[in-house]
Amino acid sequence: MPNRDRSPINLLVRRIRAKMFRTGGYGFGAITLLAIIVGVIVGYASIGFYLAISWLVQFTFGVDEATLATGASNLDWWHILLVPIAGGLVVGQLLRLHKNKQTSGVSNVIEAAALRDSKIDIRDGVISAATTIVSLGSGASMGREGPAVHIGAALASTVTRGLGLNPAAARTLLGCGVAAAVAASFNAPIAGVFFALEVIIGHYALQTFAPIVIAAIAGTVVSRIHLGNFPAFETTEYFIASFWEFPAFFILGIASAFVAVAFMAGLNWADKTREKMQVIPIPLQPALAGLLIGLLALLYPEILSIGYEATSRALDGEYQLSLLLALLVAKTIATIISYAGRFGGGVFSPSLFLGAMVGGSFGIIAGSLFPELTSTPGLYAVVGMGAVASAVLGAPISTMLIVFEITGNYNVTIAVMIASAIASMVTSLFYRRSFFLMQLANRGIQLEGGRATYLLKSATVGEHMSRDFFTVRDTDTVEKARDLLIAQGGGLLVVTEETGKITGVLSLNQMPAEIFGPDQPRGHTVGEYTRVPGYLIKTSEPLEVALKHLDRTGEEALPVVSPSLENVVVGLIRHRDVMKEYTRALLESHGQEKSMNRLT
Repeated sequence: MPNRDRSPINLLVRRIRAKMFRTGGYGFGAITLLAIIVGVIVGYASIGFYLAISWLVQFTFGVDEATLATGASNLDWWHILLVPIAGGLVVGQLLRLHKNKQTSGVSNVIEAAALRDSKIDIRDGVISAATTIVSLGSGASMGREGPAVHIGAALASTVTRGLGLNPAAARTLLGCGVAAAVAASFNAPIAGVFFALEVIIGHYALQTFAPIVIAAIAGTVVSRIHLGNFPAFETTEYFIASFWEFPAFFILGIASAFVAVAFMAGLNWADKTREKMQVIPIPLQPALAGLLIGLLALLYPEILSIGYEATSRALDGEYQLSLLLALLVAKTIATIISYAGRFGGGVFSPSLFLGAMVGGSFGIIAGSLFPELTSTPGLYAVVGMGAVASAVLGAPISTMLIVFEITGNYNVTIAVMIASAIASMVTSLFYRRSFFLMQLANRGIQLEGGRATYLLKSATVGEHMSRDFFTVRDTDTVEKARDLLIAQGGGLLVVTEETGKITGVLSLNQMPAEIFGPDQPRGHTVGEYTRVPGYLIKTSEPLEVALKHLDRTGEEALPVVSPSLENVVVGLIRHRDVMKEYTRALLESHGQEKSMNRLT
């Protein structure tokens, strides 16, 4: 058999790595080139993803995606029912190929960036993308942006693994893939940059910022070359009628938060419920969900697929209050059904849809109460769109930018900022910071405080305690304890009784001054100076608990006991060791543990 290691392709890759990623060589030029390459690749992947969905919608419903609601309303009832069911059957077969039996999305990318050295299986990405294409093409009430982000991240991960880059560089390029996917999907390069930094990377370090900007620009250029430079939603120019409307934007932010909480709570219920649906085989669950979506679409065809037509019409103020409220409820139910039924897709487009409906409804009500002081319902629809999406995604900065870029309307900047900030704050206060973090929490991964906080929650005391400590009996002489403390340079001695159980701790500052003088007293025992420790930590407890008690007691170290051996000390957990691990994780999450100068 030929030696694969000496194949022309492998030799070429090795030569490139040797030239561009040599140890000690500055990697800015290399990382810039890779950012451009990743941006272009992901840009074309996003275009292909978009065109595939559009083609399938045209094939299944006979109309293009932009007029799906209107076109579906003219179809026979059996057609509207049959398409989601047939799509569900195909999705069920595709799920057999996925290791988790459900598609991957933004939460998987967050997990990879924080905990898995930015490694994402390209096979999962391709299967998730294919499942989403079939799902949205057959009417599932989801969005395409989450899976687009995942396939972009998977492609970036494939590049970094092929070149053998270190975790810091891999995390940067993962952000490049995410930024390019968002930028190409929405024609929104600024929003793509900040989504990658705010949601995936979690910081704005300069060495990460520059490559992500470059990748987002590359993805945008590819998109504009092939699809044109158009905003996702064509809207009229909106203007705030009066500064007296600002309290109304504040109230709309609160209303949007309630909608976001209800939406996420429904999705959370669906996430937990589908794991209990053992009676229905997994391959048949999407078909059942398709039946329910089809029945709902007979009444409200606007809920089918991404729903851009209905969102656009709400932004233009074409819907009456009754229809806006009905679509708000119908879309929420349809998305929950789609998610519970394991259809592929994301939640960003549904969030925009719901936001436009609640904002338009609010605008109509406000206009009826204060006609001279209220702007058009379309303006409120834009504001609601940004507020609900900000709360669901937990990313107010990038969501506000996305809304500005996809509508091309910057006249409502202050209004969107007010409502989005209030909605995000209220949602995080009363429910969850974001839908993605909720997904991770359901899998036992708490990342609300980032990678470093996750370390404190997930790592145990037993993994980081020191077993290098001295013990003395409470009957030993104080001179012996003094000599041991001096020998170990201070710190703590663990004082035990004859059975080995801890009775207290002893440090140098607990001893009388005369014990160090020439006329030191004789006959005193350790037990006379022992004090009860501030807290006994178990080896199984997380570092977060240890840090809390170290801070509360003011101790530099606390004894660690084994759960199986009551009050028998097996180590010490020191404040400096906990903070060292926390700082290491914090620097690593910011890409600073290993210099970007050493990419391999």
